[in-house]
Amino acid sequence: MSAETLSFDLAALPCRAALVITADGSQHVMLRNAHRDLQLAVEGADVLRPVRLSVDAIWPADRMRHHLNALECLNALHATGQLPDRLFPPEARASRLRFVLQALDGSLGGASHRQIALALLGRQRVQADWTDPRNHLRDRIRRAVRRGHMLMDRGYQDFLA
Repeated sequence: MSAETLSFDLAALPCRAALVITADGSQHVMLRNAHRDLQLAVEGADVLRPVRLSVDAIWPADRMRHHLNALECLNALHATGQLPDRLFPPEARASRLRFVLQALDGSLGGASHRQIALALLGRQRVQADWTDPRNHLRDRIRRAVRRGHMLMDRGYQDFLA
């Protein structure tokens, strides 16, 4: 293969690409294909022009999986024009986060904890468990609302690290 076919050219990619250059000169490329995103941190080259990509031979063990996944994504994007579903497994916490965000939405809308429970868990569950003296259901809703507010206020930053 020639150097031309191995080059990384933002303008030639079959997806949306955005580049952010921070004050310290770091470059972050966000690639979006359908509903899949791939973020790359670029060092040592200006990706506004076509460049040859290379990888360091040794990665820290805790980052190896992320590096290999990013490489596989780039290879698939180059070969097929798509970011394949198999490389983007569902977030393990997705159902819990969905519950928390729905509880937050209810809370911000002025709903009571009981109303939130009814909307999220259904009338039958609330009738059966709301008055249980151990308060499991009430505690679950309280925790979800509290976690939602924490995420809204500052906790979302944990997802950006």
